[in-house]
Amino acid sequence: MADGALARLDSYRWAFASHRVLTVAARTGIFSRLAKAPASLEELAAALGIDPFATAKIVRALCAMGLVTAHGKEYALEAELVEWFQGDERDQVAGLEHSHDLYDGWGATIEGWVRTGTMPPRKRSAEGVERFAAAMRAGAARHAPEVARALDLRAVRRALDIGGGTGAYAVHLCRQNADLHAVVLDLPPVVALGPANVAGSGVGGRISFVAGDFHQPNFGAGIELSGFDLALLCSIIHQERPDGAQALIHCAAGSLAPGGRLAIVDFSIDDEQREVLSSCLFAINMRSFGDTYPEPVIRGWMAAAGLSDIARTDFGPSRWMFAGTKIA
Repeated sequence: MADGALARLDSYRWAFASHRVLTVAARTGIFSRLAKAPASLEELAAALGIDPFATAKIVRALCAMGLVTAHGKEYALEAELVEWFQGDERDQVAGLEHSHDLYDGWGATIEGWVRTGTMPPRKRSAEGVERFAAAMRAGAARHAPEVARALDLRAVRRALDIGGGTGAYAVHLCRQNADLHAVVLDLPPVVALGPANVAGSGVGGRISFVAGDFHQPNFGAGIELSGFDLALLCSIIHQERPDGAQALIHCAAGSLAPGGRLAIVDFSIDDEQREVLSSCLFAINMRSFGDTYPEPVIRGWMAAAGLSDIARTDFGPSRWMFAGTKIA
């Protein structure tokens, strides 16, 4: 084995440690405290009520990772991270806490899944649903603004966000267009959290929540969901096997008025599904019930659903959007 490959092997072998340092720094308040103001190791440990010796080791590791900077005896969060740990809708602590939970699930189930193709069903308590929704909200806060800006929303009056969680994408769509009203569809325990989430957004009066199940006809909703100018599937199709993803795209296209558009936002990956590491790893996170799908597959599903003028927009190295228009 070449030295370079062996060095990569060693770095990946210790990736678990880097991950746990990140999530523990979030859970113990280290990131949030350093986002407020620089602090010495002693001040940091005292403010958070954590062990000084362990704190020093964690903070030094964060320095080596390029996330914290040292200024004499004081330490500060890297400048471009400060705005992401302010306790607002964009705060990343919830996402890191969710990643902390995922870590345990990966370790407990991945080998059994590789050997048998099966894994225990995922069950979330009411508290778990809230934690998951908070994590998805934090992730959406990073991506929703650029998605809203990339879509031409000038003629959009009614939008349907399928699997839209607690309304993070809907908020940014409505902020982009003062005449837009959004309907967010998700499972009952999730949409129950939605109104409180959008209440302080300034656009909550134009967002409604509908409980349903997108695996059911008419999305399992008690009202007819059709005639929309825009439908969104944001970080949804990776949760489905190919047949399920194609069926969901077909149903989403069916909710559109003629000339309406469907936008699919998800992890990007190369055609052979073996070059974009983050997306390859996320595909494993989906185990046997989902995947990260390449461009030709997504385009084929959209075309089969009666969508034309399909355009791709890239958001960074591992996320993209496909938007297509329903043929009148």
